[in-house]
Amino acid sequence: MIVWKKTAGGLGIAIGFVLVIITLYAAIVSGLLHFTSITELSMEKWHGIAAAAAVLIGSLVGSASAGQKGIYIGILTALSVIGTGLFFKETLFEWSHFIHYGLLLASGMAGGIAGVNLFGRSETK
Repeated sequence: MIVWKKTAGGLGIAIGFVLVIITLYAAIVSGLLHFTSITELSMEKWHGIAAAAAVLIGSLVGSASAGQKGIYIGILTALSVIGTGLFFKETLFEWSHFIHYGLLLASGMAGGIAGVNLFGRSETK
């Protein structure tokens, strides 16, 4: 198969996994917020951890299915999450957000590298 098709397929799988994980997290958190006395302010740190974990798992699975270019898949997965977050953000941008975006990029790169090296398909010619 052509290299860019494998990379694009892996990126699609990665973004799909991120969407599924974030959707499940949102359903769980909304249930907790509705049925318990937990406030949104007490859950802020968990949102960042959940986003980083979703990017890590998504880029890991996507790069493992592509079997190549894991760091590119991880970076593009993290950038798509960051771009989507910035597009729908209602508050003003602050410079402290770079820490959160750096965490997402680092987890995406780590997941991509680990996905190719640990679980990637090895093709022998």
